[in-house]
Amino acid sequence: MKFQISSLLAVLLAAGVAEARLPEHIQTLLDTRTCIRCDLAGANFSDVDLSSVNLKGTNLIKAKLKRTNLSAANLTDTKLIRAKVRYGNLQTARLNVADLTQADLRGANLTGADLRSARAPEADFRGASLTEATLRGTNFTEADLGGVKLQKADLFAANLTGADLRGADLSDANLQRADLTGADLRGTEFAGADLTDAKMPEGWQPN
Repeated sequence: MKFQISSLLAVLLAAGVAEARLPEHIQTLLDTRTCIRCDLAGANFSDVDLSSVNLKGTNLIKAKLKRTNLSAANLTDTKLIRAKVRYGNLQTARLNVADLTQADLRGANLTGADLRSARAPEADFRGASLTEATLRGTNFTEADLGGVKLQKADLFAANLTGADLRGADLSDANLQRADLTGADLRGTEFAGADLTDAKMPEGWQPN
């Protein structure tokens, strides 16, 4: 899908973003598909095609990204604290060392995404797809991962302490050295998963 400059500009103008939030950065994004370390906090990009854009290090705190296409986007080291990314398309996006604290990612598609060393404490991923995602060292402390698809995901040394994984599918996932202390694993599927040296909740027994 081609980048829709006109539709993006229309959305930004409707939200008052182009005038109220650093128009130089908005113009840069429109012209070059790149906006590195920009301040886009609170910006409304819902339903916009931002596939393959470079937003490395950008401030997207409380940004509205509902149903936004961010597939293959570079979101390395972005601040997505409390961002609304519900039903967003983040397939193969780079989110390594991003901050997703308390972000709403319900129903989002993160298939094949790279979230190495990302921070997502208390984030809401319910119903999202993280199939084959790279989640090495990712912090999911007390995150809601209910019903999430994590088949073949790489969760090596991930922090899942206190996370809600009820009904999640971790089939064939790599959970070596992952910490699931205090996690809710009711109905969680672990078929074929590698749990070598993983810390499991007290009293947990495999199905």
